[in-house]
Amino acid sequence: MMKMDEKLFRYYLELKSPEAGEWNTSPQCIYTELVTRDYIRKKFAVTNEIQVCNVGIGTGDWDDYLGYWLKRNGSLTSIDIDKDICELFTYRQQREEHPNPSKVLCKSIFDSDLPKGEFDIVTIIGSAINETGDFEKCLDSCFRLLKHGGYLMFMANFKYSPTEMVEEYIKNTSYLIESRDIFDDYPEYPFYIYKIKK
Repeated sequence: MMKMDEKLFRYYLELKSPEAGEWNTSPQCIYTELVTRDYIRKKFAVTNEIQVCNVGIGTGDWDDYLGYWLKRNGSLTSIDIDKDICELFTYRQQREEHPNPSKVLCKSIFDSDLPKGEFDIVTIIGSAINETGDFEKCLDSCFRLLKHGGYLMFMANFKYSPTEMVEEYIKNTSYLIESRDIFDDYPEYPFYIYKIKK
């Protein structure tokens, strides 16, 4: 079995590999990361003991940012179904001495034993919702995690999750879209971010 330090070293190398590096270093990727981080910073306030949850860890960059953004005033829970991703992310945050590490739950967003009504903000960004395989069921599960009056921040690419799907979903609920912002500076990668109140 590969040791965690070896896995971590391989993770760092893969971020710049020919397969991932071209996208990870592209203006489109950097712009997407900048806008998404700036969005939560401007649209949401960090309050004392705020509880935030992110669905889908991926490389963990977004979760890292959220932990810094919370500045020890609140805590972050990160949910991912992939055991290897969860273990490596947890280990990486320990090794890098992240000052506000995430509490990692290795679970499906569809698991019935996830905490209900516990979070002030839930985020789901990028391809995470598509990877669950069920758009509406995933949003249902995200809203179940939220306290009444809490917010879902949902960011996705038009190509994979058209805004019509979001609007149709919301139409059949009591949730309120507080803002919908479209970012199409790079027409080959247009995306949107919603702030939705439960």
